[in-house]
Amino acid sequence: MAYVARYTTDLKTCLEKYTHLKNKFEKKKDYILENPLLLGEPLKHKLNGLRSFPLGSNFLIIFIVCDDCRRLKQKSINGCPHCEQTPKNTVFFLLFGPHDLMYKTAASSRKNLKGNEFDVFT
Repeated sequence: MAYVARYTTDLKTCLEKYTHLKNKFEKKKDYILENPLLLGEPLKHKLNGLRSFPLGSNFLIIFIVCDDCRRLKQKSINGCPHCEQTPKNTVFFLLFGPHDLMYKTAASSRKNLKGNEFDVFT
């Protein structure tokens, strides 16, 4: 199954803040889209429902795989808008940045999903 990437306004902010990692993020994003369920590490506890993947030297990418979210019945945890209308092959990229900061801010970024508009990478 081919996966489609979407990203939040938080991720746009990360791309602006860490401009030196933009190309690296694009390559890793494409790599993740090949098989996000195999490549992403499922997170636990308050970050249950999210996945992470290393971007390099202490940086992480945080994302949600719709197919996984539905299969594990995590809709109420992730709170994605328009869940039923979103194709199951969608991967929402929430944010990326330094490892410790990502674990501190990922939960609040997920809470912002309800009001977020999502863009499709082209």
